[in-house]
Amino acid sequence: MARLLIVDDDPDARRLIGLVLRRAGHEPLYAEDGFRALELMEREQPDLVILDLMLPGMDGFEVLEAMRQRPSLATMPVVVLTAKAQLGPAVGSKPMNVHAYLTKPVSAETLVRTVQEVLTEVQIPASGERWALEIACVESWPGCVGELLAAALAAALAEHAPTLLIDVEGNGRGAFVFDLEPRMSLEELEAGADPTRGLSAPRDGLQVWSIDRPLGPALVDRVAERLTSQARFVVWMPGDPLGPVAARVLPRCQRVFLTFESHGPGLRRARAVLRGLEGIGISLPAVEPVWVRRWAVPEPWTEAQIRHRLNDVPIRTWPVDPVTAYRALQEGRPIHEIEPESPTARRIREWVEELVPLI
Repeated sequence: MARLLIVDDDPDARRLIGLVLRRAGHEPLYAEDGFRALELMEREQPDLVILDLMLPGMDGFEVLEAMRQRPSLATMPVVVLTAKAQLGPAVGSKPMNVHAYLTKPVSAETLVRTVQEVLTEVQIPASGERWALEIACVESWPGCVGELLAAALAAALAEHAPTLLIDVEGNGRGAFVFDLEPRMSLEELEAGADPTRGLSAPRDGLQVWSIDRPLGPALVDRVAERLTSQARFVVWMPGDPLGPVAARVLPRCQRVFLTFESHGPGLRRARAVLRGLEGIGISLPAVEPVWVRRWAVPEPWTEAQIRHRLNDVPIRTWPVDPVTAYRALQEGRPIHEIEPESPTARRIREWVEELVPLI
């Protein structure tokens, strides 16, 4: 199954094209104009775009030009599906990564066959296994146990399918939380070493990649290109959610878990992070704020009041016992395995049950 973005301002056309492609085993996404299309491309990273050229506001030619200028979209394959009158200018222009041109109306057989041929050409599976589901865990404030959440999600997901925990924040926490040492240094990576040499396997189905110092964006891209095809789930630890590394990682992810605490600085920083991510096209529902509810700390506010202080965005609540968190770090085990029947562990299992059907 491939994820296909259908860009057309005609709702009936979107619906019919989506129905045909869904019956062929694909997952359709929809955009009604060029601005929305670019937003979804950055956030959802579809396998292929089906693009009408006659769009309001930003037409299809401008969408192609914008894709050409964005590194994260520059290689995304496109099938142009447009009126016959627009086809001549499209073919005669210099579109980037347009693999096929179709005119409206198009038969279901031709559409499905063309999509299949393009997916095969660019080596994206059109049925069976999908690309990995990529998730990021970031902290709005230091100490918001982002590494514990990442480790717990990765370990729990590994019980269902091969999973990678990729720590590119450069502090080694992804390895340390499993009582491991990073197996690759920044110097080795900069010298051209294969990123797979940095993998460790703390348990069946789970591999961890971590590094001792922060990476540059280009090295992050190389790590992603080499590693992410090896698993069904990828959990990223990109560090500062508004930093240059996260700017490379987060647009790849279908889910971004943003941990925060309810003290004043934590809430203010969480609001700032949500605004900053929205400014680069990453927003709800892809971003999910996670309130780390410390059991031993009295909370002056209710969950509803905290939501209000975050401008009424939906939040998840993760109850965390500081003693259990300390034991997890002391023993080098995911926190949900320390007390398997605790609210902490139950919440991890609930979230994993939501994520597993997405692959």
